[in-house]
Amino acid sequence: MNKFIFGAAALFVLCLFTVSSNAQITTYSVTNSSGMVVTGVSLSPNDANTWGLSLNAAGSVAVDKSFEFTQPVDKTSCIYDIRYTGEDGKYYYVQDVDLCNSKTIILPAPADMNKTDKK
Repeated sequence: MNKFIFGAAALFVLCLFTVSSNAQITTYSVTNSSGMVVTGVSLSPNDANTWGLSLNAAGSVAVDKSFEFTQPVDKTSCIYDIRYTGEDGKYYYVQDVDLCNSKTIILPAPADMNKTDKK
């Protein structure tokens, strides 16, 4: 019986270690190069359209200013989409951002990308 409990506990610890080693907490820097004040920035796993809370907790991000956020990223699922809201109230998207290979995110000017729907 003791061997079974020990084996089960060892297996449980091994599973926890495997899960925690796949997800690492990383700090990212976001620079607003959009040419306008950005009022919100959110992440979603690639093509999932499940946007989390705004990453810029300190409020609006002025033109050419940066902010940092911390995000756990699973090494098996590195590709994310970024949605930001401009001062015009419209959403803009940066798709297919690899958070495993880059710690810097640039929000491009709307003229450099496709504009999408209004809130």
